[in-house]
Amino acid sequence: MSYPSIEDSRLCASVVKEVARVKGITGDPASIGRLAATVARLFNKGVRDRENLLAEAIALTQTLVKPD
Repeated sequence: MSYPSIEDSRLCASVVKEVARVKGITGDPASIGRLAATVARLFNKGVRDRENLLAEAIALTQTLVKPD
């Protein structure tokens, strides 16, 4: 089993932070956990470009985050 590089980890973390900020879920640990798992799943499926990863994560979070 190989671990992701530091750059890959930083990429995923920055996408999670940005999506959480955009969606307004920065204070909800459960939603952030689901978001982090979603971003990791996308990354492992081969979405390695930041813009594509961000766009797909935002699109998928429509179903993960309950609107207020």
